[in-house]
Amino acid sequence: MKIVFRFLGYIFSRAEKIIELSSQAYFSNYFSGVWGTEVKINGKLIIHSANNCIIGKNVHIGGGGFIKAEGGLEIGDNTHISRNLVLYTCSHEYEGTSLPYDERLRLKKVIIGKNVWIGMNVVILPGAVIEDGAIVGAGAVVAGKIKKGEIHVASSSVKLKSRNKELYDSNEKQENYSGVNGRALK
Repeated sequence: MKIVFRFLGYIFSRAEKIIELSSQAYFSNYFSGVWGTEVKINGKLIIHSANNCIIGKNVHIGGGGFIKAEGGLEIGDNTHISRNLVLYTCSHEYEGTSLPYDERLRLKKVIIGKNVWIGMNVVILPGAVIEDGAIVGAGAVVAGKIKKGEIHVASSSVKLKSRNKELYDSNEKQENYSGVNGRALK
């Protein structure tokens, strides 16, 4: 009987550890990224393509976050990120064979320097660079580069560029539309 109780105790202790780890982060694939020491995930965090992440030491990430790291992600030492982060390193190919986009992805690495402080509900878009010591205020949308030590807050709509009009019109005329994840409907 003692053996049964020891076995059950072992099973329950392992189950507790698995539950503790799974409440911290969910990785959409096998995790083989590089993480430094003292990385702390403070709640649930979903990371797609976690194997493309390089995270420094003493990095803290709040819960409720969603990271899509297919294009590559680097986070420097001593960076603290509040809850509800949305970070993308890829976007759909909108200049392709279907509308509004096709199944291909545009990959753009995101680099976050060391000693960066990112507030809650921040959205970081593909290709963004946040240099050392920068602060990003709550609710900001980061597209492009934030220089060393700069403080950025708020968000605004800024025109980046326009679609290829001829390609758009051609796809529209041929009724080349996409469904789930950009897969062609035809």
